Formats: sequence, C-alpha cells, structure tokens
Amino acid sequence: MIQTTTKTIAKADVDTWLARLIEQADVIAPIAGHGGDVVYSHISSPAGVLWRFGNSLHPPKQFLLPQTDPIVAIRNDDVGYHPEPIRDDRHRILFNIRSCDVKGMAFLTKVHASDLVDDSYMKRRENTALISLACIEPGPDCFCVCTDSGPFSRQDFDVQLTDLGTCLLAEPGSDKGAALLEEAGELFRAAKEEEVSERTRLEEKARGRFEKQTCHFASAMRRISTGRVEEKLWAELSDWCLGCGGCTMVCPTCYCFSVVDRRQDGVWERCRIWDSCQYSPFTLEASGHNPRADRKDRIKRRFFHKVSAQYCRREGMVGCVGCGRCIKVCLGLTDMPTVVAAIRKGVFNG
Repeated sequence: MIQTTTKTIAKADVDTWLARLIEQADVIAPIAGHGGDVVYSHISSPAGVLWRFGNSLHPPKQFLLPQTDPIVAIRNDDVGYHPEPIRDDRHRILFNIRSCDVKGMAFLTKVHASDLVDDSYMKRRENTALISLACIEPGPDCFCVCTDSGPFSRQDFDVQLTDLGTCLLAEPGSDKGAALLEEAGELFRAAKEEEVSERTRLEEKARGRFEKQTCHFASAMRRISTGRVEEKLWAELSDWCLGCGGCTMVCPTCYCFSVVDRRQDGVWERCRIWDSCQYSPFTLEASGHNPRADRKDRIKRRFFHKVSAQYCRREGMVGCVGCGRCIKVCLGLTDMPTVVAAIRKGVFNG
C-alpha cells in the first residue's frame, strides 16, 4: 500500500530535480541511442531522458554487474605478488528503470549476498539508488504479471514514479528513497487523495492491457522439478536453439561468468566477465570432459535453473521477470514463454 509519505512533483520541476541528482551522483537514465534504440546511459543533463519508452534491449544490470568487472589488482616486486581488491565506490542513481528490472536486481542481490558474499557486487549495490518508473503501457512482449514483477513494483525500489499527466507521483520504498525526496525540499509536496486514487486506476488499467497469459510458471515448475519432462522434449527444443547465448546476455537475472587476467597500466587485473551457460566451453573441464556437451543438456540446465522449485526456493523467486527481452533476441523458438508452455504441456509444436 502507498504510505502517507507519498509525494508529487510537477512536471515543470522534474528537470530541476534531476539536475540536482546529477550533482550528487552518477545518474544513469534511458535515452535514445543510435537508430532510436532505448539505452541506459550516464547523463550529464536532464535533456534527452525518456519518459515514454519500451524496454531497452540490454537491462541496466550492467551498472551493478559490468560485462567486464575488474575485481583484483595483482602487483609484483622483488618480494613477490601482492593481490589487492578493486573497489568501486562511486555513488549511482538508476533513474526511470522499469519494474521488471527492479525485480531483476533484487534477484541478483539475493544471489550475491548468499553463501560467500560478493563484496564487489554488494558495495556497488549499496551505493546505488533505484528510482523506477511504473509501466502504464506494457509492451507487446511483456509478461511481468506472470512473474509478479510488474507492471508496478511493490518492493525493492528506493523511489517509484508514476506519470499522472501533469505531475509525477513519487512513492518512497526505502529510507534511501525517502531521503532523496526529502533532500529535494520544496520541489515535492504531499500527494492528494485523488492522485493516489489515479495511481491505483492506472495500475489496474495497465494490468488490463496484457493479452492472454499463456506463460504458466506454476504448472511448468511442478513438471520440471519432479523430473516429468521427457528427454525427447529437450532434444526437440535444442533443434530450434542456435546456441548464440543472446537470451542470457539480455536477461536481467543471468549472472554466469568466467574469469580472465589482463594487463592494465602495468598491473595485472583479474576480471569477472559475462559468460553463458548456453556455450559449450562454459562447462568444459580441464580434463577435457564436458558434462553438458550436448545442446539439449544446456537448455535443460538453463530452464531448470530458471523455473524449478529447487532454485525458486533458494532464490525466493523464479529466475525470470517477464521483461520479454529473450523473445526479441531469440533467433529460434526457445524464449521463456515458448519453453515454459512446452514444459507445461509436454509437447513442443515448433
């Protein structure tokens, strides 16, 4: 529910607020890239920030989990080698991110905070504020209602904005978010009851925009978790997968990585770099054995990780946020809704 601290800001004052945020931190926001594509990028002024847009092809997770992430610097002298952790202490604000990406970052944070805590990721997350923009016009490939990820967020954001036409409604979701609104001072005022009601109406309208929902995770989860998906189904699916790894590269919850060393300014750096479970060499062992050399085994593993009850219990959610990016990039027919439907029905129609 919306709290009494919910505020509004006039559209005419938004650029002033955003300019103040830019003075405080490194602000990343959606802009029009080459060819008009939506991209999240560092901004130096409020000009060009998008307010009406579909999902970017690449999720903003790259600012918390960079594609190439230096984590250790290794120096050597006459005494020996000296590893030193590399810390990213910059303060960031991710501005106008969508609800599905908020959920994706919550998933990544849960993963990196579990077992051995990933200090590199957690420090970056600690220094980042998430200001989301509620999605009042879901895209044709979106299915976030199936994963409880949108079109409006319920948690995991610092501030959630809703476009009411002449003003923006701002809901603080954390102490960090409440502080951002408080620091803006006179630019914000307390929300009126009718503005809160309009926000609720817009959410209901947005939910009504989704077409027939066919991505039923619960029934697919039961089948895949209890081993009731026949091997021939994975084989049939593998014929339609090119193994390009595009689905994993644009997925907000994927985090598979490899480790490489590079020489940078006279110092060796150990870097975490994005990798894909859909690439054959990803599981290649030093002995030469590969437990998932066949594409069908790699697809099976990917969707077991995404959909099974075992992983859902561990992560607290399914490994999908319904953003629809895999639908856009898949050159075959192995996007999330298609595969989940095949698992649920036990049949892949191609």
